[in-house]
Amino acid sequence: MKIKIIILSIISTFLFNANVFAFSISSIDKIKIKHSLKNLVQSINTWDIQKISELILPAQQALKSEIQEQVIGGIAYELDYAPFDENIDILSADEVRVNAKFAAAGPWWNINGLWTYFTFQKQDNKWMIADTDFHKKLGTDYVFDIFKKIYTYAWPVLILLFMFWLWMLIDCIKREFDDKSLWIILMIFLSIIWSILYFFIIKRKNIVRKPLVFKI
Repeated sequence: MKIKIIILSIISTFLFNANVFAFSISSIDKIKIKHSLKNLVQSINTWDIQKISELILPAQQALKSEIQEQVIGGIAYELDYAPFDENIDILSADEVRVNAKFAAAGPWWNINGLWTYFTFQKQDNKWMIADTDFHKKLGTDYVFDIFKKIYTYAWPVLILLFMFWLWMLIDCIKREFDDKSLWIILMIFLSIIWSILYFFIIKRKNIVRKPLVFKI
């Protein structure tokens, strides 16, 4: 019993200290971060490269160059990080990470509902972007990459579905049962949906036409 009490005391002390020393930022800092994000969105929509550069941490020259190359005219951009307190991770007293959904559009491409992140660091009482991936998710290259991944993973599934459909169709053709012709037509024109229905309604129950028996 004493050992249990000691262990519980240690755990309680640890949790108490963790709460005491947990990082937090002021409401004013949160307003500043949101203001920086609004300025970023406005700068992207007005193609103001200079203003975007001013929002990035001076030490992050490589990041600044990458963003400048990607954010070049003709891009409409929106961010959704509400509720803000649920989408902000406080990494330290001077560093936070904001997760946000975004919508972006340009000539011949459109993205909506995907997630991006912004890591902010506080320097000279200003919250500036130290890291982000928002610029990597803009343009036709990113859109085509999404479709490429979908295409890559979809092929095996489509092949399996086709094999399942063909298996059910052959089974239906060989099996003798009522409304057989209707099932064949439905499976040919409505493919996989009716193939699944056929599997559970006909094949799994092993339904066959009973031979007629004439009593004399």
